[in-house]
Amino acid sequence: MKNVSIYLIILLTGNLLFSQDGNTPTNLQIDAASVGGVTLSWDTPENYRREWITHSNLNLLGGIGAGGAEHFVCQKFPDSLLSEYHGMLVKELAFVPSTDANFASYQPLVFETDPQAVPYEIPDIDGRSNLVLSAPAMSSPGEALMINFWNTVTLKDHVPGYELEQDIEPSTYTIDSTKSIWFGYWIYDYDLYPSGADMGPANEGLGNVIIWCPATGCFESTLSSSSDPPLNFDWMLALSLISVDSSDTTARLVTLSNNNSRPGFVPEVSNFSQNVVQNDYKMELGPIRDVTITPLENRSRDISNYFIFENGLAVDVVQPAYMDFNTTYREQTILGEREPGYYEYFVRAQTADGLSDSSNIVSVNIQNNPPTVFSLIAPEDGALVSVTQTNIDNPISFIWTNSVDTDGQSLYFTLDICKQSGDMACYDTTMADRIYQPSAQDIMDSLDLSSGTNLLSWSVFVTDGLDTVSSADSTRYLTLVIDQLGNELSALQPNKFSLHQNYPNPFNPVTTITFELAKSELVRLNVYDVNGNLIKNLINGEKAQGQYNVSWNGVNNAKENVAGGVYFYRIDTDSYSSTKKMILLK
Repeated sequence: MKNVSIYLIILLTGNLLFSQDGNTPTNLQIDAASVGGVTLSWDTPENYRREWITHSNLNLLGGIGAGGAEHFVCQKFPDSLLSEYHGMLVKELAFVPSTDANFASYQPLVFETDPQAVPYEIPDIDGRSNLVLSAPAMSSPGEALMINFWNTVTLKDHVPGYELEQDIEPSTYTIDSTKSIWFGYWIYDYDLYPSGADMGPANEGLGNVIIWCPATGCFESTLSSSSDPPLNFDWMLALSLISVDSSDTTARLVTLSNNNSRPGFVPEVSNFSQNVVQNDYKMELGPIRDVTITPLENRSRDISNYFIFENGLAVDVVQPAYMDFNTTYREQTILGEREPGYYEYFVRAQTADGLSDSSNIVSVNIQNNPPTVFSLIAPEDGALVSVTQTNIDNPISFIWTNSVDTDGQSLYFTLDICKQSGDMACYDTTMADRIYQPSAQDIMDSLDLSSGTNLLSWSVFVTDGLDTVSSADSTRYLTLVIDQLGNELSALQPNKFSLHQNYPNPFNPVTTITFELAKSELVRLNVYDVNGNLIKNLINGEKAQGQYNVSWNGVNNAKENVAGGVYFYRIDTDSYSSTKKMILLK
């Protein structure tokens, strides 16, 4: 991996870079040492943290019904359970219609009552004097509802004196912990078992409440007291809240008020004089079906996007993630691998009010780890090789030790064999292996060696595409003694087709490709990328017998500069084809 240095920075430029209005992402953190690149994570802004309150265990049992009698299915949170939620904005209602809904209509409602009132108050279904929030009624089946799934509806402020369909303004209602709230839906136009219930046990008088409204007046009951035998379940209901208190920086977990999780809790006892429940108002459990329901989720959907800034420029857009129930409010993005350098990051949230202020700034200094040093093995320094007609095609082995790249990047070795007299020409090739075996003939043709004694130098260096390292013993020397016959061979016009390694390699900005033709041929010389895509046509035409040198400057057929990396060049004639690899450094 690359060397990384990570810094956390909070800039003060007259004002804090991050605001205290609750709209700004906070606690931005960075991990640049992970595989795949830079990872950023941050906390959801305080004003957009959503949590659900419910008495249900959220595990769907099935549907419950009452033979068509209209009623209010609801959960109750008395003031004694609301202290930790004081001042939070009520946002959404979630409920689960069951399989047997059969054209039922669901009217979402939220009531606020005063526990100090005498006689004890319940939701005023008829007059709606204590109705605070509603949502449009929905029917099933139809596109409006999903059966055996959580259906989440946005609540609207109820305007006293107006019809429910006129409640169009988004909720501004906040929890008053001196009051009680009742949330659920008025259910009508149904048969069978439309209301989803959990697997229990019930939170009696809290999670299983029913408000019946016969002609004699509305009264409070529970699922267990309205059924024979008693049904020990809670309704599949939940209410979402978001924080609007910027001073509260503690992420609260979702509260489940299941009796098992609240030892010693005694439900509030109503002093309301309940009517006798008539047979017409009995609850029945529908058939139990094997249903898997997706868990209710926390989410920050009031934020449309997060913008990720790198060195002052937006480089990524992230939509808010859906978080599992009862988790913390963390978001994350993984950026692609970065080239060595210094990078600063911050995040801004996009809401209906526009872009938030910037989060705290984090920075990282990414440094490339170069390949490790290696050593030459063979031929020995000062070695003497005699070339005759009989061994001219035998390989000469050039061998060196391995190099390692701790960043995990691919390594390429380049071998240089150079004349030490005359035009100082060099023969070089690039490979991933640590051994290369050209023939004496290959070396003679590439360097245009004459008979007699020829002093050559050879060296190897390795690159990861960013840094290049030479061997520990940077240069060795080799003497080729070529007899007269071998010289005659090299002095003639080329008697075979050959494609040589480009020089220099790696290169920037220009390299030269050399090839020989044993006879006149139609020649095609092209450059390709690692995916086999044609990058550049260098030659496409008839060429006579002889040696040719062609240059390439890293420009494609569209006259655009190509990116650094590995490329291949290939020659094709009617009687010969060959491909070699080269590296362009940027």
